[in-house]
Amino acid sequence: MDRTEAEAVHRRLGGGPLPDEPVLRTRLAEVEVFPATAPLRLGPADAPEGCHERRVYRVLFAGDLPAQRVAELAERWRPAGGAAAAGVPSAGRRRVHDDRFAWVLRRVGGGVAWAVDVTADLATADDRTVGPLLHELTSAVRLCGLVPVTTERFA
Repeated sequence: MDRTEAEAVHRRLGGGPLPDEPVLRTRLAEVEVFPATAPLRLGPADAPEGCHERRVYRVLFAGDLPAQRVAELAERWRPAGGAAAAGVPSAGRRRVHDDRFAWVLRRVGGGVAWAVDVTADLATADDRTVGPLLHELTSAVRLCGLVPVTTERFA
């Protein structure tokens, strides 16, 4: 987004006036270290039958995604012969060995960001399938023009 849009969002979110460029650059160089804590649980802690564990991840993206790019992701992620879910811009499912994954692309933060929310139902304690799938989904959205900001594990 350009500076005018950034200033409007900054003010709307309670940040007041946006500092000048040199001041902003000094703030971006700071690293905030947070203590390690257990993931925030958003939903039932129990894994579905036949699974060892359920995890929920959110990959947060900055930028704007034109409708054409959303449609491209929807087409790429739609299962063969499947229909798009009502009210969901883009979603998908995949099974990797015995692990099951489902994800949805959505607007978040009052429409200022995008996120891919991923539910991973892991069949065993082995979670080697999670990283490659998150990387693949992040790359697909990044190639559509959004900038990945962070990946959080909620459960």
